[in-house]
Amino acid sequence: MNEKDVLKRSVYLAVFGSILFGIIGVLLHDISFILGFFLGYIINVIVFILIIKMTDGILKYSMSGLIVAIMFFMKLALYALGFYIAVKSQWVHIVGVFFGYLITKLSIYFEGYIHKGGE
Repeated sequence: MNEKDVLKRSVYLAVFGSILFGIIGVLLHDISFILGFFLGYIINVIVFILIIKMTDGILKYSMSGLIVAIMFFMKLALYALGFYIAVKSQWVHIVGVFFGYLITKLSIYFEGYIHKGGE
């Protein structure tokens, strides 16, 4: 399992989640759920790519601890920005943002379950 497999699987889960939140939005007559889900998913993919770059830098280039700490705080700031937008905006629902954040984690679990520890 590598990061490309995880990103591919996350697209499938994002499509499933957008259908699910689309149905919820239609039932509740509120588009903010699906917009929040898309915002959370986009931020989550950016954070996942940031984690990939951070681990590449640590393993290949032996980055200093200061740069790693700055990238870690950037990751936390992106998550906080998504929640801040959800709290301050009426167009983005915080529940959708939360579930959008979970997509990459769920795709890692699904890839691990499918491959059962081996390629």
